Amino acid sequence: MRRAAFIVLGVVALAALVAGCGGGGDKSFDEQGIGITFKYPSKFKETTNVKFGQSAGAPAAARAAVMLNPNNIITVSRYDLNVAITKDNLTKYKGEVDNVIGQLAGKPVSGRQVEYGGLPGYEYAIQLQKPANGLSRLAVLFDQATEYLINCQSAPAKRNMVEDACRKALDTLATK
Repeated sequence: MRRAAFIVLGVVALAALVAGCGGGGDKSFDEQGIGITFKYPSKFKETTNVKFGQSAGAPAAARAAVMLNPNNIITVSRYDLNVAITKDNLTKYKGEVDNVIGQLAGKPVSGRQVEYGGLPGYEYAIQLQKPANGLSRLAVLFDQATEYLINCQSAPAKRNMVEDACRKALDTLATK
């Protein structure tokens, strides 16, 4: 009986040791001036040195990112709006949001209505020329008079890692 308890405790201790090593775990995105937080894999590194090859609409009030490299990145941009957009009036602004994302895509697009972290918005997937065969998964989310644009950009070689990190970020998204 005593030996069985020791073996069980040894297995529990070994499991705790393995869980604490190697896997890297998650980090928390909590960049000053952005207004949202989320979890992301520790293989990604935070940066505020974010440059875009193309943009549309008004300039961002704040911007930060987590990245594997410049082609595989999750950027977060915060925009201050002149109107409050809520779940109740979201559909009124769909055409405007589709138009701005369509400018980035270079063709007309239609977003899918989503909600992440209690924030309503629209989600898009657009093909990119740079990086070659690139993909941007965009979530445009609203918190009253604040808009958040979360862009999960990936190149084919790291697409699964970025997509997994993007889902983790969106699933753990919270306002500050």
